[in-house]
Amino acid sequence: MVVKKKKEMQVIALTICHQDLETLRSLADVEGKNLASLLLNCVQLTDGVSQIRYVKQIVPLLEKADKNGTYDPTISSCLDILAGMYLSLTVKNPLKKVLASSLNCLPEFFLTEAIQSFTSRLQEELNTTDLYSYRKVIDNISSCMENFNLGITSVNNLLKNVLHFLQRSLIEISEENRKFAGNHIVQTQLMNDLLVGMRVSVMLVQKAQGLQRIHLEISSSPTWQSMCGLLSIFTKFLSGDDLLQTIQSTSGLAVILFIKAMFHPPEKIPDLFTSSFSGLHVHPRMVFELL
Repeated sequence: MVVKKKKEMQVIALTICHQDLETLRSLADVEGKNLASLLLNCVQLTDGVSQIRYVKQIVPLLEKADKNGTYDPTISSCLDILAGMYLSLTVKNPLKKVLASSLNCLPEFFLTEAIQSFTSRLQEELNTTDLYSYRKVIDNISSCMENFNLGITSVNNLLKNVLHFLQRSLIEISEENRKFAGNHIVQTQLMNDLLVGMRVSVMLVQKAQGLQRIHLEISSSPTWQSMCGLLSIFTKFLSGDDLLQTIQSTSGLAVILFIKAMFHPPEKIPDLFTSSFSGLHVHPRMVFELL
């Protein structure tokens, strides 16, 4: 009988940029009892598991400050650094979920500042032009939408920009994939990035509050234009013979969900199929099987 060893949970220690580290050092109190001190002690550890213990102390400390009615002006900067911490963690790091779970219990008094911080930091992520950093940003968008209140609100606040980023990233990753035709190692990673990008786009259609009202917007709005751009990308992927079948099938699902979100009432949807969306006529069976 072969006994399989239980796979140990890997918790990679979180780190912050030099500027944020210096900010925490300047804000930490002598007694070491404020939030800046807590975060400073946390990031100075090199063991991710030990850091979890500090992360779980964040909300109790803020609850105590809220209950005492004492406003600490350093908390605003700390919330901004916390947003940076969350976005710096990889999607598979358990610390990311622990931090999200803790911040879901943030006292209402601090919510406005926390939302502003997360929205600002996420916007910085969306501004990246490094193609090989796109996957990290896409993963962060996905994580924000997964049972994380601050993240969901931030994505909804930046919905127009998030859609534009997804459109831009899918186009550029697709072009990069064509450049590396024949290089299976690079193409495998790029196609996986495409697949994740499409799945996050589908998640947005299903979960983002702003998209539930999209049929009320005028067709010239940036949100509508980005939706049209993404829909065009998905239909092209349907006929992309150089793409994985999973990408094509996911594209078919994305086309259906985007159409349902964009066109209201539903009776108008059949008319759309008479339009010249390239790709829909090439794989009609694949599309309609997903209906």
